[in-house]
Amino acid sequence: MTKAYQERTMLPLWVRHYEKLVGRENLLVLDHGSSPAISIGGVRTERLPRGQVDEYDYIEILSVWQRKLLSEYDWVITTDTDEFIVPNPQLFSSLTAMLRDTPSGTRRCVGCEVIDPGNPTQPLDWSLPILRQRPLGVLSKWSSKPAVSSVPTDWMPGLHTAHTPSIFDHALWLFHLKYADEQYLMERLALTRALDWSARSVAEGLGGSHRVPDIAMRRAMEHYRSTIAPGTLDDVLSKQSDPDTLTSPMMAIPDVFLDCL
Repeated sequence: MTKAYQERTMLPLWVRHYEKLVGRENLLVLDHGSSPAISIGGVRTERLPRGQVDEYDYIEILSVWQRKLLSEYDWVITTDTDEFIVPNPQLFSSLTAMLRDTPSGTRRCVGCEVIDPGNPTQPLDWSLPILRQRPLGVLSKWSSKPAVSSVPTDWMPGLHTAHTPSIFDHALWLFHLKYADEQYLMERLALTRALDWSARSVAEGLGGSHRVPDIAMRRAMEHYRSTIAPGTLDDVLSKQSDPDTLTSPMMAIPDVFLDCL
């Protein structure tokens, strides 16, 4: 399940990725008022009315739909359109195989921000495998989301964490592609910054990363690139067990994942 608005780049990639994991007939896209309306052959789409962007409303909408889906399915995956979950292929032949033997509850993923290295001679081709083109990333507490669950999840704003107890699963990685291509990043930022955000979201700083000035985002990208270090992200992960403090320099994504996305 995902919620989308005017998403022409990531949504096709999201469908392509998750249909390999669970089958196209088991995908749900909540269309938050896109124009034209989202229509993808074989994918269930539900139209939501377009209003102010409010992070609390977002949680309520997703919670309602998650509960509906849990009446039909054993497990529900809930992500943004730029988030791609991959079970470690060295440990599991498929997501189904992994979840079949996973105790009921909520699994929290290992969050990895995939980073554009800033080389203008190597633009990202979205039609080709992404991680082979962008093999560097940083571990992030913000993307270590409780995104896979067999029980109703009481998310906090942004879906980064939840009141519902969860297990931090080192075998379940979430690759966040927001920062994988700087041109896409800046174009999307211009769109989200111009949206009609609710007063309470602005007052509480919710969704703030979608409203920052271009210069702030470019500085954030420069900071990521300045931290580049040898080694792989799983080296760091083996020493960090708390998803709420998970962090790393910009390092190599483990080879085992490079052909998964």
